[in-house]
Amino acid sequence: MQIPDPIRPYADLIRVGLWALLAGGLFVAGCQRGEDKAAANAEVSITKANEQRDDARKEAAENLRAANACGVLLEQVNDQTQASINAAELARKAADEAASRAEAAAAEGQRRATAAEKALQAAKMKPVCRSQLEMQLCDSIPLL
Repeated sequence: MQIPDPIRPYADLIRVGLWALLAGGLFVAGCQRGEDKAAANAEVSITKANEQRDDARKEAAENLRAANACGVLLEQVNDQTQASINAAELARKAADEAASRAEAAAAEGQRRATAAEKALQAAKMKPVCRSQLEMQLCDSIPLL
């Protein structure tokens, strides 16, 4: 179909307008698609960040549980150490007391031995006792 000449410039303008409208529609549609794609990418990023946050929370909770367990074990070790220190102190006191008793017993034994030695020397000075001391005893009686 042939368009008469006076209408031709208007038809060309309408054609250019339609092409511009089509190009604008495609541009807007592309922009809308880009926004949707960006929103989808943002949603994926948010989901990954939430998963990482949840994993970090789980790991932090596990670390806290382990730290609490270590604290309890450390308290038990501390209590056992304190009990060992107390027992060692009691044993040291008992050993000191036993040592002082042994020293007293040794001193008493030494005093008795010295007194016996002096009594023996005094008995040797008396002639009657000396003769009895020099007497041979029975071999079956052990000397103490």
